[in-house]
Amino acid sequence: MSKNDERYLLQALDIESVLRACLYRYTRSNPDVDELLQEVYARVLVAGSSNDPEVRSVRAFALTIARNVAFDWLRHKQVVPIELVADLEALEVLDEGEQIEEIVNSHQELALLVEAIQDLPDRCRQVFTLRKVYGYSQKEIALRMNISENTVEQHLTKAARRCAQALFDQPVSERRSILFGRFGKRKGSNDQGE
Repeated sequence: MSKNDERYLLQALDIESVLRACLYRYTRSNPDVDELLQEVYARVLVAGSSNDPEVRSVRAFALTIARNVAFDWLRHKQVVPIELVADLEALEVLDEGEQIEEIVNSHQELALLVEAIQDLPDRCRQVFTLRKVYGYSQKEIALRMNISENTVEQHLTKAARRCAQALFDQPVSERRSILFGRFGKRKGSNDQGE
């Protein structure tokens, strides 16, 4: 080992914590940092043994190598092995029909819930909204509305029961027929317009 080899390596070893911090910024994993740090040291040794002009700042040089090693590692990590993509037929194709039905059902249930909340008595609706929409605690609601915590709890129970009842009163099949009836009308009006 030449004097440059030793000097470069010794100076790189002196800033190991800085190199580790630099590598950790990119990897967020100590085992990966250890592996990449060895690659940094190997490249520093290779640079020290070459006949290239002497490096003025080994610290800056080692940090540049560390950054480049991290970039190489990140690029390699983003490569998808060909085996994973080889069998495209085995991939599940999304069934958008089921998703559309689920989305529509959830929108319809949300509309029923909004209607049920609007039908609540004013005080009960206010307590329910403060708790479920704005996330206030029962104690905060009680202080804000100047009522007891027990009353807040009673309003919440009443609101939850009425909302649940509103959702359970209408059978899913009726909700779907109403929904798809509307959808069919829209589709039919679009077909006529063409």
